[in-house]
Amino acid sequence: MDSNTPARTATHSHVSSAIPHFIDQSTELDLIDVLTIILRKKFTILAFIIVAALIAVAVSFMMPQRWTSKAVLVPAESSQLKNINDALTKMSVLDIKTDITADSLLADFMRDFDSQRLREKYLVNTRYFKKLEALTAGDDESRDRLINDILQGNIESRSSIKSKEANKKEYLYYDVEYSAETAVDARDLLEGYINYVAREVNDELYRRLENKIKQAKMKESDLYNLEMMQEQIKHRSKIERLQYALDIARSAGIQKPSWSNGGVIQDDPDFSVTLGADGLARKLDIEKSLPVGSLNDELQNRRVYIEKLNALKIEPADDMPFKYMSTPSEPLTRDAPRRTLMVLLFALIGLVVGCGYVLAKSVMASRAVK
Repeated sequence: MDSNTPARTATHSHVSSAIPHFIDQSTELDLIDVLTIILRKKFTILAFIIVAALIAVAVSFMMPQRWTSKAVLVPAESSQLKNINDALTKMSVLDIKTDITADSLLADFMRDFDSQRLREKYLVNTRYFKKLEALTAGDDESRDRLINDILQGNIESRSSIKSKEANKKEYLYYDVEYSAETAVDARDLLEGYINYVAREVNDELYRRLENKIKQAKMKESDLYNLEMMQEQIKHRSKIERLQYALDIARSAGIQKPSWSNGGVIQDDPDFSVTLGADGLARKLDIEKSLPVGSLNDELQNRRVYIEKLNALKIEPADDMPFKYMSTPSEPLTRDAPRRTLMVLLFALIGLVVGCGYVLAKSVMASRAVK
């Protein structure tokens, strides 16, 4: 047994010398040993970092691009609403009241801007959508999915109004934005959609004003017809009373006005005969010859008012219902993918994987020798 001891000792010494000095028999590594391995294998780790960075660059080019164009809108100034103000002035002269203001026009614009129906109606007629649609399967399902993908999160609006506290005035403005796969497309889509919505607002405003005028015409025409019917009844009653008074005067032998002879006649309150038969006959002829309502000032004024309403013409406006504080412009920076961030992240992953690889390989090599 003692004779084998030198052999075992020699064998043990040989194996121990084969194991790296920085790895003990329990395969535990201290920090200095780890740093030594990393520094020794720095080119291998660098290769991992470079490969990971190249993968990040390749992936970033394969991912869809996202560029966002933005604009800031505020209520329009009076000088920008010349056509609209001209129309409102014509209507106010005829006492047609409206609630159109710069703030209400901007509110109408933002309401339509956020309309899903208008967004889709605008999008499907753009060159951008038709270009992407050509890359799909061409069926209705693919088309609907493409519309939803483009509209979902790619067009946004935000208001400056954060609270509705009483007596608190805040500067009103809206941020609007549109995202696309290129900077030019983003700008063109936002600018085109803003113009599209502005036309919709102006068309809707024209219809509202026309409806106001139409309602005023209907109201005044109905009132005029009602007053004319009342005037016809009064006219017919007046003629009948004069006819009865004339018959009574002739029966009573009162030919001349009663005051012409110096006499006094107790007049009938329902059928006055003091004018005498001659006077009543003349008055009756005049009354019959007069058009109904010709001596009624209110009725004549209403007729003139209706003529003015019929002559009132409102032309569709092309005014912008807002003012640009910041116009849609071509974005200078990309929203996604963030290529620099991706390269740094992948490089960090490559560093971690590379370090893990060289450390694991060192441990496995030491175990294989053992």
